[in-house]
Amino acid sequence: MSTRSGIFIAYCLAEKKWLDRVQLRLKQLISGETSSIWDERRIKTSANPVVELEEILGQRQLAIVIVSELFLQSDFVLRTKLPRLLALQRAAGLKVCWVLAGHCFYDLAGFDPAEVGHDITAALDGLGLEKREIELDAVAFSVAKHLGVALPALPAGALEESPKPDFTSLDEAMATRVETLRQLRRLGRGLSLGACGCAILALLAILLGWIHFFLLAGFGGFLASQAFLVNARGDFLGQGLLGLRYARSGLADATLPTRQRQPLLQRANEVVG
Repeated sequence: MSTRSGIFIAYCLAEKKWLDRVQLRLKQLISGETSSIWDERRIKTSANPVVELEEILGQRQLAIVIVSELFLQSDFVLRTKLPRLLALQRAAGLKVCWVLAGHCFYDLAGFDPAEVGHDITAALDGLGLEKREIELDAVAFSVAKHLGVALPALPAGALEESPKPDFTSLDEAMATRVETLRQLRRLGRGLSLGACGCAILALLAILLGWIHFFLLAGFGGFLASQAFLVNARGDFLGQGLLGLRYARSGLADATLPTRQRQPLLQRANEVVG
């Protein structure tokens, strides 16, 4: 019967923020577990870090390693050959769950993709807040599973799919706005050309001594003001259209979290409705 217990955590001191975030998640699912936390400072203060590390790994049930380019280049990894030690202890019963904090050559360093605690295509430092929180939750649940901790039941309805938008109606509404925008652009160009024509005629009238040149100038000014209003309306409509395209692409993304999907769905329903 195995006498292993507790958790070993390795990270790079310069990236302590990821340690803090992982520990915060672990506290929510597991408590009372003995933890041994190592960074490059332990290498400098230990008389024989490799022997001490082997002893600790031989006692622990699970090793959590926060992997990044900085971590792989740290004295911690280079001096202790941590991946090799993990491989030796894995054969003796140690479980490994590592976290991809930043994109790096983790496979060349000896970290098995099958042991990562979250989506390996999603390095934490390249994610938005919502997606990063989801991946950190996945890490915590992976750790709990390795330790045999009973996972909390999901609340009722947590797995229900959010209602899907009517893409046909949304696409039709967007197409209508695109056509309206094109018409406004054409109208704006026509009014601008008309204002320029009136300005040229007013200038000729002045040169020729026509007494009614001010009428041409006034009409040109009116056309110019209308062109400005039409173009402003077109710009406003164009910005709204960009927002609709963003909502459309977001709703089509099946991996988008529900909390981000709901505002987009509400916006789409407002447009369609």
